[in-house]
Parts: sequence; C-alpha cells; structure tokens
Amino acid sequence: MEHREVLVLGGGPAGSTTAAFLAACGHDVLLLDKARFPRDKACSEYASPSSIHVLDALGVRRAYDAAGPMRLLGMDIISPGGSSFRVEYNEGGERRHALALSRDRLDPLLLDNARRLGVEVREGVRARRLLLEGGRACGAVVTGPDGREERIRAKLVVGADGLFSVVARDLGVRSEMRWPRRLGLVGHYEGAAPLAAHGEMHVQPHGYCGIAPLDGGLFSVGMALDMRRYRSSTRSREALFDEALRMFPLLSERLRGGRRIKPVSGVGPIARKVSRTQGDGWALVGDAAGFTDPFTGEGIYRALRGGELLADTASAALRAGDASASRLAPYVVARRDAFRYKALVVLAVQAFVSYPCLLEYVSPRMLERPAVRATLSSVLGDLTDARRALHPRFLLGVLRP
Repeated sequence: MEHREVLVLGGGPAGSTTAAFLAACGHDVLLLDKARFPRDKACSEYASPSSIHVLDALGVRRAYDAAGPMRLLGMDIISPGGSSFRVEYNEGGERRHALALSRDRLDPLLLDNARRLGVEVREGVRARRLLLEGGRACGAVVTGPDGREERIRAKLVVGADGLFSVVARDLGVRSEMRWPRRLGLVGHYEGAAPLAAHGEMHVQPHGYCGIAPLDGGLFSVGMALDMRRYRSSTRSREALFDEALRMFPLLSERLRGGRRIKPVSGVGPIARKVSRTQGDGWALVGDAAGFTDPFTGEGIYRALRGGELLADTASAALRAGDASASRLAPYVVARRDAFRYKALVVLAVQAFVSYPCLLEYVSPRMLERPAVRATLSSVLGDLTDARRALHPRFLLGVLRP
C-alpha cells in the first residue's frame, strides 16, 4: 500500500492549482486523473478577468501568455427578440480582459506547472472509491491503465474530480439541484465569421448558446439546454447540437461556412450542489464543490481561486499534523467570503435567462443606463464586490421603467 501526504483526485484547473500551491509549500502531493492529457472537456473555456491574479500567483503567467489566449473585453447578451446590451469589464476605470484558452492547452499547462513544483502526476488512473475509517477519509482505491486495483493512503484527500465527484459521492454530500437543470454541449469551429474583442451570448426560451474566440483561430460554441426538453432524447450529441443550434438564428448565420472540427462534448445536468466542502481528512474544490451554470463564466476562476484558498488552509492543517474538519474549517469561511454573494448574483441572472421575457424587459434599460451596466459587468468579471449587484439601488436601476 502506498502512503502519501496529499492525494488530489482530478487534474483539471482546480486539482492542478491546489496541488501546485501545496507542493510549493513543501508538501508531498500525488495527483491522479482518469484521463490522459490533452483531453476534450465540456467547458466554455472562458475565464473571468480576475483569473489572471491566480495565474500570477502560480507563476504561470508567462507560459499562459505564450500559449496565445484570446483576450476579450466583454460579452454581448442577445435576447430572443434580438435586442442586446454589452457587458464590458472595467476595474477602477481601466479596461480588463476575460481570457479564452482551449482546455487542451490550459489543462496541460497547469499540470506541467504542478510537476515543475514537485507534484507527482499520474494520468490514466481512475479513482473507484474512497478509503474511509471511522468516517474519516484516509485515501482511495484506484485502478491504473492495466486494470489492477491499488490502495493509496493519504493524510488529506482532495476531491477535484468534477460534477460527478467520487469523493462527494462516497461521503454522501453530493446532490442535484432542482433548478436550473440544463444539459451542456460544446463544439469547436474554425472558419466562422470572425468576432472582434467580444464574445456573444444568445438566449432563447429553451436555453442559451455562447460563442467566443479561442487560440489558434478557433471558436468555442457552448450551449446550455433545458433538461426537460432534451433529457429523454436518444440522439447523439452531434444531432442534439445541430438541432438546438437552429434555435439561435443569429448565431447560426455567424457559423454559416464554418466547420466543426471536434466531436461535440457534453454533460448534464450541469448544476450540482454539496452539503459540505470539507471534513475529516477531505476537502472538495472546483466543480466537485458545487456548480450552478456557465452563463456568467466564473467556473474556471472559481476553480483556480478555490484551489488557492484550499491550499492555504490545507497547508496550515498539514503542518500542524491535523487534517481534521475543524482544522479545515477556515476553507469554508474563505470560500463563503469569496463566492457567496457572486453565487446569489448568478441565481438572479438565471431567473432572467430562464424567463427570457424578463431579459427582453431589462435589455433596453441596461443599454440606456451605463452606470448600472458597468456595475453588473464588474461583478460578473469578479472585479468588484458582488454585493453591489444585490443592493436595492442597483436592482431598482435594473427594473424601474
């Protein structure tokens, strides 16, 4: 049986970031992922502007810039009736950029950085179940490429294994959200009509679809579709994608002449919640710690920032020789302070997306009220305190005739 200090399950942005920060603090870290990288991932590949701060802290800014990410000034939100308003990122009067880099470049870049800092990374290794002793997580049972089962013990197990987290499942803390419930589909195109420095988000009654430029002249097209309409379908992801695309005539026209270059990836339902994000010997990060919807594009930022927050708490706990729930409790507080109010804003945005008549109502008002639009843009870009978008004065500015 193998013994390690930290076992991280999942090699996406959350897992590799957590592992890298812990290794930089001198901890022994083993990271496992069932995939081999690069791999396709159902993700919008769009990171809010504040993500750059975590990339700086990781020491990967230069490598990230060398990978050629697209820098987006904002997003155009387009209602079913064709009205639109533009969300542009601004911090203290200065323009900021969101970042778009394909996951088959971003994930290996972050994993290579983790390796550089001393993390041992094993690809093609699947976590089957947690090892539990007296309710405490103490490792995992895994199978490698040869199918042989192994047990790995650890003082701390980090569940960074996504929406269908084995860690959250075995601890009984995972559940689906009743609302919103959407199926996510992502396709990559080349040769489509070019976008400028903005992405687009098209909303229709049964879902929404976003398009953003990627590195290498590609475009990411991501859909979130109402599960009530599509869950019983037996069609392939490609057939569902093509059918749903017809709901978005303006976007379909933009993609005319383009070519989809990869199989469509998908996941559903997208939304997940957990009752706890830490306990004796374990913690959850990234999508494994809960996720609502990709409309506002904070998934990658939450993964990166969440990994940074967890590493701070976990390192202190490990140095004290006590990875108990009480020692890991500051992580809960840090997550709440970092994400709670933005999560409420996300739910409010979901109401407008789920009932497009509301979006039709507010769209011209957002267009006419630059101060209100600027506040929303800064909140969605994780550039300012999200409570500003929950203040009665802001809500009145959005809703008043």
